[in-house]
Amino acid sequence: MRTSTATRNQDGTVTVLLRATGPKRSPEVTAVFPCDPADRGGDMMTCYAHVGQHSGCSLQWYRTTRPATKEEAAPLLAELRSIGYTKLRVVQRISDEMHEVRRCTAWS
Repeated sequence: MRTSTATRNQDGTVTVLLRATGPKRSPEVTAVFPCDPADRGGDMMTCYAHVGQHSGCSLQWYRTTRPATKEEAAPLLAELRSIGYTKLRVVQRISDEMHEVRRCTAWS
């Protein structure tokens, strides 16, 4: 299960941003884990979506998205909790500190 390798905060939570793409009436919602590297150098972030499950995403892709509403995010949050992400800390923005954590935990 992916949560065993997710970067946890000192309080045991995993930081996540819930982002939406596509039309408002049927958006695709993606969970972005800004502290978890998806590549050797830590440039890519780990993400999760209904279709495709775990993957990697770039900051450039992230910038094309918008924050998901609570209603849009609810099904994906439920799915994340069902696969073991029980202590999520949902945030609205990526900070410089999150980028630094991801780069420092990359496996280069």
